[in-house]
Amino acid sequence: MQNEQIKREEDIEEDDTLDPGEDFETPVEVTGLRLRSNDAISPETVSEFRGNVRTRTVVLVGEQKAGKTTLLASLFGQFCNGPVGRFTFADSRTLLAFSERRHRALRKSQRKSPSAPRTSRGAPVHFFHLCVADNAGERFNILISDRSGEAFDAARRNTDLLSRLEELAMADFVCFLLDAGKLTNKERRAGYKRKFRETIKALNDNGVLPTTAKVEILVTKLDKLQRAGVDPEVLEEVRRYEADLRGEFAGKVASFEVYEVCALPRANFATGVVGLSEMIDRWCLPDAGVDPRPVPVEDAARHLDRLVGVWE
Repeated sequence: MQNEQIKREEDIEEDDTLDPGEDFETPVEVTGLRLRSNDAISPETVSEFRGNVRTRTVVLVGEQKAGKTTLLASLFGQFCNGPVGRFTFADSRTLLAFSERRHRALRKSQRKSPSAPRTSRGAPVHFFHLCVADNAGERFNILISDRSGEAFDAARRNTDLLSRLEELAMADFVCFLLDAGKLTNKERRAGYKRKFRETIKALNDNGVLPTTAKVEILVTKLDKLQRAGVDPEVLEEVRRYEADLRGEFAGKVASFEVYEVCALPRANFATGVVGLSEMIDRWCLPDAGVDPRPVPVEDAARHLDRLVGVWE
């Protein structure tokens, strides 16, 4: 037994004298190649990105827990599972950011129920990139903003803060997320409806909504309206509020529509995922053609201006 112990000690000493071989942490030669971080795109680089790639920019507006981050996670998850409507996933420069949010929203992430992390108020706005391809192979690049709902609420109460919402200036779509679940609470319903309307009004009246942007109301969390025990009157309340919003804002912006979506059903799994394929389809619609011809001038003083009418 003692001889075996001595033999093991000799083996250890012999191993210590062996050549350790090449260092596995050899320095990597610098080639000038810069890899993508695949994290969310910061405001400092989004302008450069938009300048290099034809992009649709979507700004999500909503108060805390309205479902902005959940919508992002679910949208990416749908493309991970296959085509969404007539579109398939083609590319993304924010794969890591998408994957992190999707992981936290899934049951397999060991959470008791699907959930998405809340965007911090102190964090600046960031953008998620999604490139999709239609059946003909044409590609569409979409940038989707992610900002804390508390920042929008603060800007609603103090319009001096509206200038800090720099993503609005580049928006092709401005999507206000209306939390249908909060309309089921009779005690909080009136206050929530007032704040939601005031947010749209503050952005529009102070000129921070681009005149060419399409405004969408995305009614989220439909599963809470369809769960057992919900008063049927609640659904009618939602419909009436949608009609009120159309009546107030449809004539004040270039385009105003209301759509219903359900990104992550939890209260009623039978509801399923609703409205995401239609949403992507709207965001990828081609721009209307622009007529470059000059407009004729009535009673033009110059003969040159009158030629436009003659040529017509």
